Amino acid sequence: MKLMIAEKPSVARDIAGVIGGIKRHQGYVEANGYTITWAVGHLVTLADAQEYDAKYKKWNIGDLPIVPKAFRLKVIESSAAQYKIVASLLKRAEEVIVATDAGREGQLIYEWIARSVGFKGPAKRLWLSSLTEEAIRHAMRRLKSNAEYKNLYYAGFARAQADWLIGINATRALTTHTGTLLTVGRVQTPTLAMIVRRDLEIEHFRPEPYFELDATFSHVEGEYRGKWMNGDKTTRFRRREDVLSVLAKVEGRLGTIVQLEQKVVKEQPPQLFDLTSLQRTANQKYGFTADQTLKLAQSLYETHKVLTYPRTDSRYLSDDIVATLPRRLSAVAKTFPELAKLVPDVLHPTKKVVNASKVKDHHAIIPTEKPASTALRHDERKIYELVAKQTVAALHEPAEWASTTIVTAVVGELFKTTGRALLKSGWKAAFGLEDTHNQSKSSEDEDLQTTLPTVKKGDEVQTQQVVVLSKQTKPPAHFTEASLLSAMENADRQMDDETLAEALKERGLGTPATRASIIEKIKRDGYVRVHKRNLTATEKGRALIDAIDVDALKSPEMTGDWEHRLAQIESGTYSVRQFISEISDFTGKVVETIQRTKVDFSFHTQSPHRDVIGTCPLCNGEIVETKKSYGCANWKQTGCKFGVWKQISGHTLTKAQMKDLLQKKRTRSLKFTSKAGKSFQAHLTLRPDGKVEFEFAKASGSNKRPNRKRSARGLGNPEQNGGVPKGSYQIIQSQHHIEKPPNPQ
Repeated sequence: MKLMIAEKPSVARDIAGVIGGIKRHQGYVEANGYTITWAVGHLVTLADAQEYDAKYKKWNIGDLPIVPKAFRLKVIESSAAQYKIVASLLKRAEEVIVATDAGREGQLIYEWIARSVGFKGPAKRLWLSSLTEEAIRHAMRRLKSNAEYKNLYYAGFARAQADWLIGINATRALTTHTGTLLTVGRVQTPTLAMIVRRDLEIEHFRPEPYFELDATFSHVEGEYRGKWMNGDKTTRFRRREDVLSVLAKVEGRLGTIVQLEQKVVKEQPPQLFDLTSLQRTANQKYGFTADQTLKLAQSLYETHKVLTYPRTDSRYLSDDIVATLPRRLSAVAKTFPELAKLVPDVLHPTKKVVNASKVKDHHAIIPTEKPASTALRHDERKIYELVAKQTVAALHEPAEWASTTIVTAVVGELFKTTGRALLKSGWKAAFGLEDTHNQSKSSEDEDLQTTLPTVKKGDEVQTQQVVVLSKQTKPPAHFTEASLLSAMENADRQMDDETLAEALKERGLGTPATRASIIEKIKRDGYVRVHKRNLTATEKGRALIDAIDVDALKSPEMTGDWEHRLAQIESGTYSVRQFISEISDFTGKVVETIQRTKVDFSFHTQSPHRDVIGTCPLCNGEIVETKKSYGCANWKQTGCKFGVWKQISGHTLTKAQMKDLLQKKRTRSLKFTSKAGKSFQAHLTLRPDGKVEFEFAKASGSNKRPNRKRSARGLGNPEQNGGVPKGSYQIIQSQHHIEKPPNPQ
């Protein structure tokens, strides 16, 4: 039997569809001589600590560090049924084709399954970057021996063991030492540390006043503005008396144009998207979280097959893709006709687009040859449109600007004027007026003038008006998901060691595929809150970083060191055994350091225990239960006003129903009582703005059609309300004119 193992059922179905002759079975399909089965992500993982020794079920700092002599594998309980099917097929297989995702993690998924089952037969590797029929056929013709990828597996296995050692030991050490559950991870902890560091920079920032001087000059051809600058092009005055002195000196005086520079400047097209840059752009443009963007891109890849593999860290294409670009652009033009006229007849991609040396596992995210259908959801279409336009722009010619610089001298004082006008839109035409996410804004942009009079060097001008601008230095901005992704991707810039920085430069902090889940995890664990797209550390997050007295755990340095050595493992120049031995020694030092570090978590232990019901729809904070309501625990820190009364028209809202409301945005049909004492059935629904409304299958005493909604007028006191609702209403407490429950205390 020739067995093929994919990473997901959808990929297995796509491959089977290309091979043809499909016969479906439980957990696998047959297709013209192939048996094709699938994992569901990981089926096998590293065993938990307690599976080495029962004493580890209880967390005891005296048992640390836990360092297994040999790591064991275990079947993931939730995937056990599919594992049995795959294992049964593997035992009968004469040859295996590995079709898991092409990369370190995909290789690890297969190898752990094979080792768990004990399969030692021949295996080949199928390397896919997109799931179109043509791409699958192309890859099937180019199978390689799976042995060529053994070092990729070794690197993945080494990374997993090291993460296990650090994660389990540091988490148990900190938790037992502080009495508070604190999770530590190689990527999540330095990511959290970056947020804490930025918050502290903002809090400790002290604005400093400064002044600028703007002048308006009159020329026979028209007026223009200029900003004062000194010889070294500094535009700021530190003292008010200095700027006032210059103002008095130049006001009303004649000036001379002493420098005039006019040139055509080319603005190069943007690069193609990798996952991180796509996530950044989607966050900036649409407010999507990194996790949302990844899921949407994955759906466009797997379900709709209109995008190539999204979990890539490359922004380049290999040479073999160039010949397919016309068909891909044709598919884009069918979806977005306005782009059709921008696709050149002959493509001449530059080295910013095609560079095989910068394509390791997968090339950049680009459209496939398949046109997008009308079945795309609204959010999916947004992501597809971003990628489509970015691809067209990257393959287009540069934009051209007419750039003008004028330097005007007034009694020895210099004023600089800059102007810019678009001559040729070039690649910018792909974005129309919506190209702000592709332009890097500089502090000088506000001084750019789009129209300037025609002047010559040596012309005289009259100083018409001089204005003092009083300003203050600004603190750095809080992280958003977009800027945090950039910081994670460019973590090498925080390091002094050139070798480690170079290793991090290749991958950054985390991988494109894991950064979204890391950000979601630190939010979910209560270390970070979100308010108006800004990420800030909670008190718990700050305390965790303070409690870790091991700098390597809080900086990208350790990841840089690991990536450097993992790359050596992939190339076959470094031993997995030596790597794990060194990580084990480091783990012991981490535990010792935590044990002797004084930490203060009194803020946490003194707080009353409250169950977390779910995530706030407005700020991603924790929803907790109080005596009369469910509300956001962030109300004190951020002023979040989300809350829902427990008593609503005679019905007591349970925790389970509140969880449904938060997770599904709708409860099941519930029984309420009207003011007149009549019962009625309705769903509670959660609007995007945090308001809760009734939705009626059929309103009691009304002839309205099912689910018809009308404008909200408000319910009475949730504990006493009675009127028969007509349509969909916002739930408020009118007796005391309070439109939300009290904040959690």
